[in-house]
This record gives sequence, C-alpha cells and structure tokens, in this order.
Amino acid sequence: MVKAEVTVTKAGATAAKGGMTDLQLVTRAAQKAETAIGGTGRFAGTAKHTYANNLLSRYQSIYGDRGLRFNQYFNNNALYGPGNRGFLDVINRQTMTIYDYKFGNAVMSNSQFLKYSNNFQGYSIQIIRP
Repeated sequence: MVKAEVTVTKAGATAAKGGMTDLQLVTRAAQKAETAIGGTGRFAGTAKHTYANNLLSRYQSIYGDRGLRFNQYFNNNALYGPGNRGFLDVINRQTMTIYDYKFGNAVMSNSQFLKYSNNFQGYSIQIIRP
C-alpha cells in the first residue's frame, strides 16, 4: 500500500509575517495566473501553468532560490514499468514537496496520484486550486 500526504489548497492563503511559505507563494502565483489568463479548457490551463511558473521563476531570481523547480520531467519506466513518466508542475526536493496546479474543474486522478506517490516516495503532494 502506498501512503502519501495530499493537501488541497484553495485561494485565500495568507502570507506569514516575514514572508511567504512555499505553499503560499505557489498558491499566489496560481491565483495571479487565473486572474491574468482566465478562460477554461486545456489551452487556458497550459497558459496558466506557464504564467504561474514564470512568476515563480522570476521571484526566485529576484529574492533568492528557494529550491522550487518547474515543469520537471521524470521517467522511471525502466525502474517501475510503463506509465511512470511525466511532468511535475512544481517540485521542491529540499522539502520533498510536489505542488500540482488544478485550474477550473480539473482534478487529480487516482492514476496521477499513484504515479507521483510511487515515483516520489516520502514526498507530500499539495494540490493548488486558485
């Protein structure tokens, strides 16, 4: 049995005194992407992912590297068999956290959850819903 921690984060996260946590920062970037891009469907979703990740990349270039990495490809097919590859929206390997944007009505499927859990054992999964 695979155990992983999954948390759904909705808009409204507040900034901690002295700066934002990674979770707050990623959530805020998703909120800004939702506002700037709008719309629905896969093309809008792709544009929102790109917008949010560009904001986070810019933030880290200005305020320092927090360890957030974007659109990270992984391929563990040789290790775990077919279906164990994909792209992560945001990952922080230092804190062992995966952040997964879910814009509009998108949901994390069981297969996506299992793929992340199997390939990144011990990582928490934060679903970011602006």
